[in-house]
Amino acid sequence: MSVEPGTDGAGAVVRARLGRTPQDMLEAAVVLEAWGGMSAETALRLGPRVVLPALRSSDPRRWRPTSAEGRKSVVAEGVGLLTAILAIAAWAGPLSAAIGDPAFELALRIALPVTLALQWAIRSRYLSRRAGLVCLKEDWFAFVLAVTVVEACVIAVPTAGPVAAMLVGVWAGGTLLTRRGWGPAYAALLIAATIGLICGLPAIGSLAVLTAATVATGAAAVATAPGFALAPPGRVGRALAAGLIGALLGMLLISDPTLGWGIHGAFPALALVPSVVGSFWGGYHLWRFHDEVPRGLRGVELSRASASMLRGPATELVLAALFRLIGITVVLSLLVLAISSWTSGTDDVSLFVAFGCAALVCMFVSLLESLGYVRWALFSAATSLVVELLVSASLGAPLAGAGLIAGGTVGTLLALAPLVGVLRFPGRMLATALWIQ
Repeated sequence: MSVEPGTDGAGAVVRARLGRTPQDMLEAAVVLEAWGGMSAETALRLGPRVVLPALRSSDPRRWRPTSAEGRKSVVAEGVGLLTAILAIAAWAGPLSAAIGDPAFELALRIALPVTLALQWAIRSRYLSRRAGLVCLKEDWFAFVLAVTVVEACVIAVPTAGPVAAMLVGVWAGGTLLTRRGWGPAYAALLIAATIGLICGLPAIGSLAVLTAATVATGAAAVATAPGFALAPPGRVGRALAAGLIGALLGMLLISDPTLGWGIHGAFPALALVPSVVGSFWGGYHLWRFHDEVPRGLRGVELSRASASMLRGPATELVLAALFRLIGITVVLSLLVLAISSWTSGTDDVSLFVAFGCAALVCMFVSLLESLGYVRWALFSAATSLVVELLVSASLGAPLAGAGLIAGGTVGTLLALAPLVGVLRFPGRMLATALWIQ
């Protein structure tokens, strides 16, 4: 018969394994059972004793983001990205006229994957943490050096490089602004630049001013971020893997030649809007994942929670997010199709289906990565891109977005394969993936 450790000993085990104080009694119980060699009953009994002293000793002046604050940042990021997409739709004509259609198309094909790679890497290492901007501020030299190297490589591309680098600066800087809560300021900058282009201001000069303003404002957002770093930055290896996943998903968006990036004017940027809105509405709902799953398991014995639950809290939450993504994407796609004649757009339904498939694979790959299944997320994204390239090369251009539809479908199915098993067993396996990996 094992001897039950005291509260101090149990707390030391939990803090050593997590590298921080536990968030709640369930997290403490999972760690104690998994690594402390305790029975479920003992771990659950010690959980509150470990958590309560940490709560009493916490400094009330320390900034602790609430779930509402986190979800607000998701909304702000969605609004910022939507504004950026609409701005690109308006900039297509002036920028194409300034540097030529082939150069502008190449600039977009470079800027989208690079931007998504930076956004995924920054989110993995910094923004996924509590007080993530503070973590970034404390690591500012390495961050600036890495971004400078990336931008230098982009600028080196002949003809299209400078424009692509400016687009990357505008989009990546917007990520920091929206996380800081300065989404309206970011939207105002994009709208002001769009108005200037419409009024006939030089396209390259306007984009350069916008880039400088976005970068400067983004630096101010990081420098003035309040609070304290409650957790260290994420691992560099994990951030690099996340960046590679983002780059692959960005390449997925631009590798189908039938989409017409930089060639068909405002489209396909406008056609991307419905899936972006649907993706962020689904992501807004999924933001509750880390809170709702343990809440749904509250009061359930660990042995029962580890059993199969076909309608468990994790499965229901993901299904609700999926229905939201599909529903809003379909409704807004019909709306954009209705006004396509006024925007010199396309009435190809397949184009909207393609971007819907891209939104699905992005959501499920992102969920995989957040749960710690980085290699499978990477495999799903890479396979999706390979399938898209093969289908596009074999079919030519008989159907707009055929390659993206095929790639997105295959990537979604691959990403769902491990998720089905994880979501059905939301006990020890899911809790471990959420907090310890």
